[in-house]
Amino acid sequence: MTGSVELDPDGTNLLIRFQYREDLVSLVKEFPGRRWDPRQKLWRVPAAHVARVFTVLSRHLFDFAPEIPSLLAGTLGQTPKAPAEDTTPADEAGTATAGAAETPSLRVSEFNALVRDGLRRQFPEALWITGEVVDYDKAAGREHRFFRLVEKAPQQPRALAAVEVALFGGTAERLQQRFGTGADAFALRDGIEVRLLVKVDLYVASGRFQVVVQDVDPSFTLGKLALTREQILRELRDQGLAEANRGLRFPVPALRLGVLTSPDSDGWNDFLRHLQESPVGFDVTLVPIKVQGVELKPSLLAGLQWFAARAAAFDVLCILRGGGSRTDLAWFDDRDVAFAVARHPLKVLVGIGHQRDQSVLDAIAHSEKTPTAVAAFLVAAVTGARTDLAARGTRLAAAAATLLDEHRSALDDLLRGLLRGSERCLQQRHAWLAQAGRGLAAATLLRLSRESADLRGAAARAAFAVQRRFDAAHARLAEMAARQRLLDPARVLGRGYALVRSTAGAVLPSAARLARDQTVLVQFRDGRATARVVDVQSDSP
Repeated sequence: MTGSVELDPDGTNLLIRFQYREDLVSLVKEFPGRRWDPRQKLWRVPAAHVARVFTVLSRHLFDFAPEIPSLLAGTLGQTPKAPAEDTTPADEAGTATAGAAETPSLRVSEFNALVRDGLRRQFPEALWITGEVVDYDKAAGREHRFFRLVEKAPQQPRALAAVEVALFGGTAERLQQRFGTGADAFALRDGIEVRLLVKVDLYVASGRFQVVVQDVDPSFTLGKLALTREQILRELRDQGLAEANRGLRFPVPALRLGVLTSPDSDGWNDFLRHLQESPVGFDVTLVPIKVQGVELKPSLLAGLQWFAARAAAFDVLCILRGGGSRTDLAWFDDRDVAFAVARHPLKVLVGIGHQRDQSVLDAIAHSEKTPTAVAAFLVAAVTGARTDLAARGTRLAAAAATLLDEHRSALDDLLRGLLRGSERCLQQRHAWLAQAGRGLAAATLLRLSRESADLRGAAARAAFAVQRRFDAAHARLAEMAARQRLLDPARVLGRGYALVRSTAGAVLPSAARLARDQTVLVQFRDGRATARVVDVQSDSP
């Protein structure tokens, strides 16, 4: 519920309450005489504007108190009080003619009453009119229904003409008793063409021209619906699609189930409960859709497309709906929906809860009367497949046993012959292997003796070569040791030479690196001495 509309105790104002929404505030501000009550946090609108308030706010699903429809229908027992007269001086409100106060005038209610009486005199008898019902479902559950009847050009969504319609509670109750309830009943709803017996009227309080329903011709609507179904079926037959989905093979077993229905419907609950009570383990995937109203078509087409894109993951697709009136069935008589089902890659099972009438989907897919009947069909199919499989297994086992008995004796004879042949063959092979073994042993001994002599000769040659390599290496090592001894600095010092170093330890091999008064270290064969350079003489050019 978006908000509520009530009548204040004195019948002067309508009290409008709702949670803050900018769009609703803008709508309320368009009502004449509207006033915000900050203490009670509600809007007050003069009761004389009840028709306009009802027309605007009913489209936004406001909840109206019981006295509002009665006030609207003129059956409340009181006349809405008009808003206070404007007392603004003439010089502030605008220019006024000098003789305006003396000119006779009608109040608005008087004027509307005169127009209403004129219409009633012009149309004293009720008359039949036809058109499409619009905005009927918005006031569902209310005593009085106010909607529109529109005329549309073929294949054009825009209305050529429209008229406001009032269906009061007493007439609605009488019609419902006549039409009955259940699957075979007729019911008004949006989107259907109807033929209504109406009386022309004008509601004085709002000045709204309307027609008041006296009777409904259900045969007109049902005939139109039947004609629409036949046109769709004829087009399917012309394109060779009427039996396309029916002709698909039913998978055995069908355990992976796709379902298109409303999760809040009794049909879905009955379907699911019947599957759960069965001994079969089904894998069920539900894609929620609307099962009536203008949202049925887009949601059903989207669901069909979703399952078509994942057809490999499912065995069958079930479209379910739990009962309803005969006119509710017409929501499924849509050309786009019919062609989507006819071309669907999955086998489609339809159970939309009608005992007598058939929709287009019932004619082009596998049809069961109710969702429970669809579930029973699926359970019976799996149970039948299981029984058939068990019977086939029993027959196969019996045939296999007979065949085994027939061939057992033949196999025994073959086995005995095979054993005798194998024994003879093994004896012959044993003798041949014994003879071959003796020859192989003699040849092996001869070959081993030859190879042993070759190995001994190769070992002697290898030992001689290794000894020569060792002798040559020993001579080279002795030569290198002699050269090392000759180059040893200690031996050079022993022959009377000295080694001069700087105080940092670096060798000074040339006089050019010496400087006067430089301190140097002189190493002899038996010790070291520190010396100071007195003079440096270089023999270099």
